Amino acid sequence: MPFDEQAQQDLDLQRLVPHVEALASKFDTVQIFVTRHDITTGGTVSVNSGAGNWYARRGQVREWMIQQEELMRMAVYEEDEE
Repeated sequence: MPFDEQAQQDLDLQRLVPHVEALASKFDTVQIFVTRHDITTGGTVSVNSGAGNWYARRGQVREWMIQQEELMRMAVYEEDEE
């Protein structure tokens, strides 16, 4: 039977959505990113889903990215000073 990429994406999303919905019942916004190795294609599959205000979710992700990048820069500076 040939690999059906769309069917697999739909299944991945079906697995993710109940968790988004459960969290959304307790939080204003939810954004979940997940990845897995796909043995069929030999690559990495990425799935994401969210609920709540899109701008708030985007802002939170952006803030997290900036913080993580700054922490990485600080770690490099500390290594250089040693």
